Amino acid sequence: MKKETIGLMLGLFLLFGGYFYAQSYYIKQQQATIELQNKQQAQLHKVQPENSQLKTNASQVTSHVEQVGQANTSSASTEQLPLVVVNPSDLILKVPYATFEFTPEGGCLGKNSLVGEKVAYNDPTPVSVIQNYNICKAYGFRVGTTDLRNQPARIEKTADGSTQIIQRANGLEILRTFKFYDKDYNGEFQITVKNNSQYQQNTNVDFEMGATSDNQNSGGLFSSHPAEFHGAALRLANGDVNRVMTPFDAESTYKVMHSETGVVPTWLSVDSHYWMNTLIPLSHNPLNFEVVRTGNLLRKDGLSPADQTVYEAWVKQPVNLMPGQSVTFNYKVYFGPKNETILSHFDQYSLYQTIDYGFFKIIARPLYHVLFFLHNLIGNWGIAIIILTFCINILFLPLQIKGYSAAQKMQLIQPQIKEIQAKYKDDKQALQRETMSLMSKSGVNPLSGCLPLLPQIPVFFGLDTCLRNTFDLRQSPFFFWIKDLTQADPYFVLPVLMAFLMIGYQKMMPMPSMDPTQAKMMKILPIVFSVFMIFYPSGLALYVITNTIISMIRQGFLTRHFKKAQAK
Repeated sequence: MKKETIGLMLGLFLLFGGYFYAQSYYIKQQQATIELQNKQQAQLHKVQPENSQLKTNASQVTSHVEQVGQANTSSASTEQLPLVVVNPSDLILKVPYATFEFTPEGGCLGKNSLVGEKVAYNDPTPVSVIQNYNICKAYGFRVGTTDLRNQPARIEKTADGSTQIIQRANGLEILRTFKFYDKDYNGEFQITVKNNSQYQQNTNVDFEMGATSDNQNSGGLFSSHPAEFHGAALRLANGDVNRVMTPFDAESTYKVMHSETGVVPTWLSVDSHYWMNTLIPLSHNPLNFEVVRTGNLLRKDGLSPADQTVYEAWVKQPVNLMPGQSVTFNYKVYFGPKNETILSHFDQYSLYQTIDYGFFKIIARPLYHVLFFLHNLIGNWGIAIIILTFCINILFLPLQIKGYSAAQKMQLIQPQIKEIQAKYKDDKQALQRETMSLMSKSGVNPLSGCLPLLPQIPVFFGLDTCLRNTFDLRQSPFFFWIKDLTQADPYFVLPVLMAFLMIGYQKMMPMPSMDPTQAKMMKILPIVFSVFMIFYPSGLALYVITNTIISMIRQGFLTRHFKKAQAK
């Protein structure tokens, strides 16, 4: 039994430690200095031939091209609208749930904020979906090698409230239109590319989605800023989701983090823990997707240290246009929270897969649906967690009874085991053989006492994953000092209470005889678990406390029942 006990405890330590290390991988502390993004500018009317891969894809787009006729190029250029902001108010696009500001140069998405969403329950700062420090935060364009993010743009609003942005480079005119609906955080994004030159254009028109890195102070064991988990992802036609994380990285070299060529994705996304900017291609033209680390760093302002790495997530659209031709790319855009209730309105695109439940998603997502159902009945997420704990205990009750029965049988043969240990203390093989023989004759399985614990371990981590990634629980209070069930207890009350309850439960359990070392390890185990819980969501600590109280009640009942059975 000594080996089994040590093995179990080491396994638990490794499991907890490994999981905690994996979580910390994405939230490690960071440091760096700043450089502004390099901006490229090629000569107008000079088209760079693209690589052969893009040419193949570009030929597929030709079938979607609309012939608009041959026009005199010099005459057309005199009729082109000037690249200016028509009205300063046209730079701002407001809908009931968000405010978007576009930059005069580049026509990029700049400042952005969600109405009614704040950074934390005690911080009223509005949430930004795109959180990088760039002036051009997202939807900056590039034609071939010509970067348009610092080039003039015509920006104006249309009669239906849409925002239109026009830029020109290398004989091409790029017209893009943003239109957001009044609900569900979604809208339309359309790109029309027209060849105003007198020669064929075989190039690509790219735009950057707004990749962001984690901040230097986010996450970490003692950080006051929660983990952000920034990244980029796309869902392929076969249902696979390819995801790359974008942590802070002080490395000053350029690196391609992820690349996809000639794909027709269901969606593409740049996101963080709870927020996402997601595009759903409607044109079904093959495109390329590339996430790069530029090697540059950003700071919030001139007085702050560099605490962001510059990542870029480029959507690359091949075009092959004869003079006067144009091609249009249509996207549906979702710009808001990872709220499963809202995302269910887009089930045909499987947007729920933007929520990264990780390794335990097979457990975490069903637990979310059970919690959501209970919350709809009760109206409090904390009470829903307590009721879920009761349900889990009912499910595992047969295993609990079997484990307790095995522990009782082990207790009954302890005197005989001690006799064997004394008799064969100098012969380890004989000691093991005789001990196993005694257990077999007595109907005792040395591992059966561990059975109730094993299925609870993945449930524990599955619930942790669920609580950390469920937007509905974000800033949801329980009672008193617990204002956000997805964050750790700020006053450590729940972890301390959990330690006392676990020690009490441990004293109620029938334990086999142990040497002093094993006994000490068992005594400190509740303290170790409580220390771990300091960094875990308070909702998970609430689950453990409720589970321990239920276990103590069950233990008292089973002890009384077995004592009565033995008395008979």
